[in-house]
Amino acid sequence: MKTAMAAAGVAVLLLAGCASGSAADSPAPSGTGAVAEANTAPEPASSTTPTATPTATPSTSPATATDLPTAFPSTFTDVNQTINDSDLKESITVKRVARQLPWPAGYKASAQAYELVALEMTWTPSKDYTIPIRKQDLAINTGSQFPNAPDPIVNDAAKAAGWTLLPDQIDKGDPVSGWLIFKVDPRNAPTMTLAYNRPAVQVSGSRTSFPAKTFTVGLVG
Repeated sequence: MKTAMAAAGVAVLLLAGCASGSAADSPAPSGTGAVAEANTAPEPASSTTPTATPTATPSTSPATATDLPTAFPSTFTDVNQTINDSDLKESITVKRVARQLPWPAGYKASAQAYELVALEMTWTPSKDYTIPIRKQDLAINTGSQFPNAPDPIVNDAAKAAGWTLLPDQIDKGDPVSGWLIFKVDPRNAPTMTLAYNRPAVQVSGSRTSFPAKTFTVGLVG
């Protein structure tokens, strides 16, 4: 199997359908389901993706029951929009959005300024390449300068409420569905879009490469 060193800040793709000890110059046809095993390599960082998730600072005054929501939402807004990456043959489908998730006790100031928003999504990995779909490459845009990145602050509470959460990333196999929770500025934003900031990638054993690209899909407004 041919492999290639990744350029700085560039992900490595492995061609599908490569038998051990043999080389291939082009990806296997889509739909074959054969995906090559990937060598472990550092994850690339997209220039448009924050390198660290912002962390909220608890308020010095404890929150009361009237300050914060008391339960996770049980009603949702349908979205049913799909991002299709035609280069890598992978997709992200946003099924539903849940707003105003409850903040933990002690985060009164954050709860007044920011909103916890959850997206129920299905991630469908490529059948032609071993390339990850990563939560760190997703962000909600509201027009603010805040990165609006995924935030794990209420992940444990969401699990306790029976929600299935998405993993940090997937790179092959069957589609995976679940929720991903974001910290969004400002609270009650009238419009939201989801941005998928796919990093630049280089196909191993090939001269084929794909530049970084941002895909967007409307969520609210």
